[in-house]
Amino acid sequence: MYVRVSGRALLNVHSANAEGAVGAYIGLSRMSIVRRKEGAIEVTEEPVISGNMLKHWHALALIPLLESQGSSSICDLCKQRVMFRSPHNLASEFEYVKACAIEDLHGFLDPRSNIRRESLVKFSFMIPVEEHEASVSAITHNRVVLTPQGKVPTRKEARELWGREEAAAMMVFKREHASGLYGFVCSMDLAYVGRSTQSPSLVVSREERKDRARAAILALTHVISGQMGAAQARALAAMKTTELICIASKNPIPNATHGFYNDYAENTAYMLRSLSRSSIISIENTKVAVTEGRIHNTMLQAGVPDEMVVPTKSAEEAAISIAELVDKWLS
Repeated sequence: MYVRVSGRALLNVHSANAEGAVGAYIGLSRMSIVRRKEGAIEVTEEPVISGNMLKHWHALALIPLLESQGSSSICDLCKQRVMFRSPHNLASEFEYVKACAIEDLHGFLDPRSNIRRESLVKFSFMIPVEEHEASVSAITHNRVVLTPQGKVPTRKEARELWGREEAAAMMVFKREHASGLYGFVCSMDLAYVGRSTQSPSLVVSREERKDRARAAILALTHVISGQMGAAQARALAAMKTTELICIASKNPIPNATHGFYNDYAENTAYMLRSLSRSSIISIENTKVAVTEGRIHNTMLQAGVPDEMVVPTKSAEEAAISIAELVDKWLS
């Protein structure tokens, strides 16, 4: 089972990926964005959310989902939400896959034995879409300091503390927040869940394999609903995934076109049509869950077989409908 996901999400007032503080200023991560504009190329620097950030929060979302399914194959460090570079020092990739579902799905590297596993779950950067730049503003905050007695100071006490070393904690600081329409893409090679990429033999039970694959897809619903990124305690992004294409196929297929591009839905639809006409995929072995409206219409207008396309009311419903295929398709 190979899953390919692409889509777009509105994010308002997020501070999901920061570079750390420079003095009293916390800036967002920025990268150069290349856009096609009226036959020319335009380069701007804008706030982005790294694939590393999305991957981390997807892994975190996996843990309670697996636990709720009764899975016991989560190592102690992952249960504590500590995503180290696998200090277990096991003998082979098979042993790691058997021991921990997170390392099975998200890969690992043991630097001592040099045993590694390529991640089955891959995320792109979330970047502002081709048609619209993101907007960034800095908000001023202040820290609270306690008196030497451990109490919140009165205004008079605060003025007396000002100028001393303790007063540094009262200094104002600024943190950047951004708003924009962002595109993203995700790829999951769930055919390899529960086994080594070098061998078809399973090292976990078939039910455990299905539980892991199902949880991997369901964890995506947490990420696309806004449970990702830094500063969630005070700047949980007002996030709404407005468009989603979620493809599941029994055969290996290319990635969907990144949601950054203004024609990403059309390109993905033409790719699916070409694969269908060349018999690489079929109605029996491929399903495409999409949000209703523009994306659904684009699929049909491009010639993707109607029986292959599953229209849904929301992005989360699209992902859930693909998760329901796990029991049918994974043996």
